[in-house]
Formats: sequence, structure tokens, C-alpha cells
Amino acid sequence: MVTTPDDDPTLYGLFAAQAARTPAHEAVRDGCTSLGYGELRSRVDALADAIRRSDPGAGSRIGLYVGRGVDMVAAVLAVAAAGHTYVPMDPAYPEDRVRFMAEDSGIRLVLSDAEPPDGLFRVPVLRLDRLDTAPGPRPAAVHPATSGTSAYVIYTSGSTGRPKGVEVSQRNAVALVRGVCARYDFRTDDVWTLFHSYCFDFSVWEMWGALATGATLVVVPERTALSPRATAELLVRERVTVLNVVPSVFRYLVGAVTTMRDSSPALRRVLFGGEPVEPADINLWRRRFGDSCQFVNLYGITETTVFVCARTLDPGELEAEDQEAVRALGAPLPGWSYHVLDEHGEPVARGGTGEIWVTGDGVAVGYLGRPALTAERFRALPLPGGTGERSYRSGDLATRTQNDVFCFSGRSDDQVKINGFRIELGEVEGTLRRLPAIADAAVVRSRSRVGGHLLTAYVVCDDGVPDEEIVRQAGAALPRHMMPGRFVRLPELPRNAAGKTDRRALTEADRGSGATTPR
Repeated sequence: MVTTPDDDPTLYGLFAAQAARTPAHEAVRDGCTSLGYGELRSRVDALADAIRRSDPGAGSRIGLYVGRGVDMVAAVLAVAAAGHTYVPMDPAYPEDRVRFMAEDSGIRLVLSDAEPPDGLFRVPVLRLDRLDTAPGPRPAAVHPATSGTSAYVIYTSGSTGRPKGVEVSQRNAVALVRGVCARYDFRTDDVWTLFHSYCFDFSVWEMWGALATGATLVVVPERTALSPRATAELLVRERVTVLNVVPSVFRYLVGAVTTMRDSSPALRRVLFGGEPVEPADINLWRRRFGDSCQFVNLYGITETTVFVCARTLDPGELEAEDQEAVRALGAPLPGWSYHVLDEHGEPVARGGTGEIWVTGDGVAVGYLGRPALTAERFRALPLPGGTGERSYRSGDLATRTQNDVFCFSGRSDDQVKINGFRIELGEVEGTLRRLPAIADAAVVRSRSRVGGHLLTAYVVCDDGVPDEEIVRQAGAALPRHMMPGRFVRLPELPRNAAGKTDRRALTEADRGSGATTPR
């Protein structure tokens, strides 16, 4: 049960209430530092005081340019404690993308654990590695957050080639934590991982879910997260009990864990999100380690605060590899609802496919600085009785089976999911076309040799440009999760009668062409 001492709950309030209950219990650790809940709160309060003394103004957006570690978690908490909004900007991202997010969001201050590249930010930078975080008396909050304060802005891929910032309130995020914790039991003796970049919305649940329930949060280094073997070793070494992961990453993790001799993970719950689940991967885990671990499938969207609904996967369904069961959306979280509507806005009939509209506590504030797009996607949905409830039109599709089960059925546009990240193909294409080495480009989602999904980029380049240079330029311009797994050279992109790129013809053109896989 997640509780706070007041009637206007905030994320910092969830953490502070837990710190008061279990001050000596370990809250967070990385490879170098471990802090108890009381110690973490002292560090957070000191950092929040430093933020206030920088006087960014009430309810400002604060950029976080911090590597993965205890300081990153403390920085997120401190921004919340100071009553501001955090904007995560992963140092692993290309500088152009970070610069865009910083300027588009209008940040007033940056917190960083190292010196940022020259000219990257036009606002003051507060260095975490130079602050005195020793315990001591701190002034009361000057701009305390309320449930209506924006908690964070996370940028998602944009269909026009321009990323868009999703603004999420404290109320939205607190409802997420309470909603999932009302459905599943989490304990103070649990050990969670912060496995994902804090630019990915999964991290919101990983951080606050762990710290609001009194668990220990293990921050996974980026290099470890990129290696299935290293991640498997970390799970065993740290005795992790709760893992949040996208199914495609879990597939590689299972392969690594099952080859480790005399090693048994302590996992008791795995929460999937971001992609359809493959029961064969779970069954491989179960055959190796038994049935002690519970597997939960969650469906969600950044614009609806990470998750919407959840479904525990039954061992019998998994053994039968029941595709309807593993693709079922499941029951909405407390406070959330979803509706599957046809093109006329009516509930879809049995056997039909419609678009998912989400209502309830998780529907975000909107797109930062994009009023037209916000009005287009965040709409009033007429409900029985003539009332209209604010909703988010997701663009995701679901099919209603004859048994009245709603199963996820993909996207209605060119947005795809790779490793849990929503990616607009148009944004990747636009970035590639702007590179000196590439004259034209088209990007599609395709299957890898091991059955996972990856991006394949079909590119038109001058013959004199080596493959390595194409990959180098692309890697410098795109975040890791948007980097194509294959590059295929073509003399020109196939076109249809309307003059547009013929994506269906790309597969045929692929045969016999040269392909480069980034290393």
C-alpha cells in the first residue's frame, strides 16, 4: 500500500513518507555508492536547496544531464522536492538532440555531474560533483509542488522529424504508482533495477515504484544494460527480485541467463511493456528456473503516464503459447479506462479492429508548446449519458475477439516500436537525409535473424562513401535506440505511381544489394 501524509499527494511526498518509515533501509545503489532512505533524503534536500538558491522561478523546467548512477536518482528527486519539472537529457544522446530538447523545453537550469560540451546549454549549469551535500538544516520549500505541478517532460519521436515533449503532472505520476501497487504486491525487501535510460518513460515507474514502496533500487550502468551477459550477471549478483523490461530485451537476457552454470536469479516478478510478449521466451525461463517468477504484461503510452492496463500471464496460457492471451490488453489500472472505437467513434464490434482511446487519471497534460497537436490527440470523448471525458487518442489498434477480449494489433500510422521505444520512421529518415554521406533514405521495421525487430535503413549514397562512414555519421546523429540495425545501399529508392517511396518494393530491392550492420 502506497500512502502519503497529506491530501495533495506528490512524488516527493511518496518518497519522503517512505524515508520517514524506513530511514536505515537501503534505498539506492550503483557500482560505487549506496545510500539508505534517510541518507538519500538528506542528499536530496541539500540538492533541492541548491536548486532553490539558483532561483530558476516557481515551477520551472530543470534539465538533467547526468550519467546513470545514484546522483541521477537524487537529481530527479531533488527537482521534485524543489517544486519544479525535470527534463531528462541523456548524455549518451547526440548533442544536436540534447540541444533541441533543452531549447524546446525552455529549461531555466541544468543539473550535471560533469562539464557539458561547450555551447550545449544557454542556461546556468549546476554541477552535482561540486556541491556540498552534507546533512544540515535546510529551509522549507519555497515553491512546494502540488498534485497539479508538472512532474516531468519526456521527449518522444515526432512524425515531422521534430521530437515532441510530453508533459506529465504530479497527479498523473502518483496515480501510476498507486494504480500498479494496488494491483500487485511490492515489498520493502524487493530489489529493483533502474535498467532504462531516464529519457524512456519506463524509468518513471522503475524509480518511483521502487522508492515509494521502500524497496532497494539498483542503477544499471549503460554498458551493462547493453550486454545481455553482463545484465544476467548483475541480476544474480544483486539478487534482483523485480525487473521491468521490454520483451525483445528479455529474449536476449534469457539466452544469457540460461547458459550460466550454478547461477539462479532471485526474480519473483517480471513486468513487460512496450512490445508484444513472446511466450516461448518465458517458457524457456520457466523450464530452467521453475514457476516461482510471476510474469505481467502491461500496455501503456507515454502520453497516458507509462501504463494503462495490466494482465498476469497464466502458466497454462504460456505453455500453450496462446497468442490471444499474451496479446490481451488486460484490465485497466485503478483510475484508468480504455475504449476501442471504429472510424465512426463507435465501440468496435466483435471481430473488428479499432483505435484505442484512453481516459482517466493517467492522461497527460499534453504536448509541450504544441497546442494544435495537443488538441488533435487529447480530446473529449463522449461517453454514455452525454458526458465528455478528456481522453488520449493513441493511434494504437486493438481487435475485439469473439470472447470480448481486446488484443493489441499494432499501429495505425508509421510509428513503430523497437525495444519498447516508440519511433517515428519519418524522424529517422529526416535525420539520415541531412547527413553529408546520404542523398536519400527510407526506414522500415524488419525482423532480425533471431526473430526480434530492428530498423533497416535503405540509403542512396555516392559510391565513394565507405560503409563505415555512413554508420559513423548516423551514429553521431541518432540516439542509440533510433539507430538502424542494418543499412542497405540502393542506387535509388523505388517509387510508386504517386511518386512516393514504395515501401513494399524495398524488400524486393533488398535482395542482392549490399547491407552493412553497425558494430
